[in-house]
Amino acid sequence: MLKYSEADELSAGGRAVTVHSGTIDLRNGSAPKVSTDDAPVLIDLRSVPEGGDAVVLREPSSAVPRTERLAVGRLLRLLGHSLDYVALALPLFLAELLFGVPVPGRLVLLFALVGTLLLWPTARRGRLVVVPSEGLVSVIARVGLAPVVTLIIVSLVRMDPFASGGRTIEVFAIVQIVVATIPLILLGRLVTFRLVNLARARGYDLEDTLVLGTGPVGVEVADALANNPEFGLVPTGFVDRFDDEELPLPIVGRPEHLPEIVQRTGVRHVILAFGAAGEEELVGIVRRCHDQAVQFYAVPRLFELGISAEHVGHEVAGLPIVPLRPAAAATGMWPAKRAFDIVASSLLLLLTAPLMAACALAVKLSSPGPVFFRQIRIGIGGRPFEILKFRTMRVNDDSATHWSVDDDDRVTKIGHVLRPTHLDELPQLVNVLRGEMSLVGPRPERPHFVEQFGAEIDGYHFRHRVPVGITGWAQVHGYWGDTSIETRVRLDNRYIENWSLWRDLVIGLRTIPTLLGRRR
Repeated sequence: MLKYSEADELSAGGRAVTVHSGTIDLRNGSAPKVSTDDAPVLIDLRSVPEGGDAVVLREPSSAVPRTERLAVGRLLRLLGHSLDYVALALPLFLAELLFGVPVPGRLVLLFALVGTLLLWPTARRGRLVVVPSEGLVSVIARVGLAPVVTLIIVSLVRMDPFASGGRTIEVFAIVQIVVATIPLILLGRLVTFRLVNLARARGYDLEDTLVLGTGPVGVEVADALANNPEFGLVPTGFVDRFDDEELPLPIVGRPEHLPEIVQRTGVRHVILAFGAAGEEELVGIVRRCHDQAVQFYAVPRLFELGISAEHVGHEVAGLPIVPLRPAAAATGMWPAKRAFDIVASSLLLLLTAPLMAACALAVKLSSPGPVFFRQIRIGIGGRPFEILKFRTMRVNDDSATHWSVDDDDRVTKIGHVLRPTHLDELPQLVNVLRGEMSLVGPRPERPHFVEQFGAEIDGYHFRHRVPVGITGWAQVHGYWGDTSIETRVRLDNRYIENWSLWRDLVIGLRTIPTLLGRRR
């Protein structure tokens, strides 16, 4: 077994992957065989210094360092989007010559910008550059939508681009311009596609990739990726418990050590094939990598029975590879969630201030004790914080370890009103504003029960990958209070792994009926 602590002491022979414009045979235990004499790119994951790049195994002149590969990749992506922009703007600039319709420069620039943003997601699917013919329908739909969005923006900002000429563009002229734009966009996509494939065949724009699983499928996946560099992933090592000397690439660690492996190597792509780790263990391993921005792919079971790449994402040499959605905190839109929390909680605090004052007065008059109930709960990363609620029970000393139910005799008269309507949770808007909670997320629990449930229920602690929330996916399904913890955990983890801003908005809307005690 190749251990990380021993990696620097081993020789380089036969333990690196060679990437170049020829083919690579990974199906035997010898060093990779190549079909051309081009200068190879050698990447070694075993001797990566802390915070550094992969170390090449030959002279720098014959290798492409990681930083250079990624820089070329960024340049190619920028070039692709720039060609889209030019293709959108050119027909409008030539509109008077071609169609007899002059178009002001400001409108041309706005239309090209809108169109480029709409086309942005169609250029690539992950690391895969979309073949122009495969993305034709999506390109046509998005280019057709661009004039509509542009006119809406013009109307909203009250910009009159035709003020100097007093003219408007006829609908037929817009259609003509859109039709003229599409061939130019497809031509630009074809140029980008060819350039990317050419660059990747020479070792540029390639991402180091680990294959978790050393079974036959894992080896076939590594072989397919090495022989098809246009996919953009280069296999650089295996992760598994099996010690097979015939493997074409080194085993760089065990599955349970994957979070440490990706942190040390800087690898950001991992393919889950079939190996020693079972499915339940793999789920835990992937979830432990939630804060490392790793893109996981899975080879689906029974793929031999005809699972279509259209449904699973990608296909390499007949092997379907499913890109897994990154967990919530690893998505690019995650900072927008915090921004939304700040704005929304501030507005809600202002709007509900009279209602909160009435609730506070009712609590004060209903029984002796403080207005607010303060209790330690566990938040993101397992960190404790003090939650705020309106007090709905008589003052007691066992709330931290005693599970309350609907018919609890400690509930006050006003508590029987506040608890079913969830008005007692309005002060938690202060927790949201402080950053201790979010509007939407898994419900926070007390330390005593976190410890208990964490020991009894698989996946419980993974709920703490994101901020806890006032409402959540489990709550809108009716799981709060004295309900199934297992189901709650499953729903919370499902929310985390399928998070989006739109889902947060849907959960917020679906929370409204629960204020009346209904399950929606």
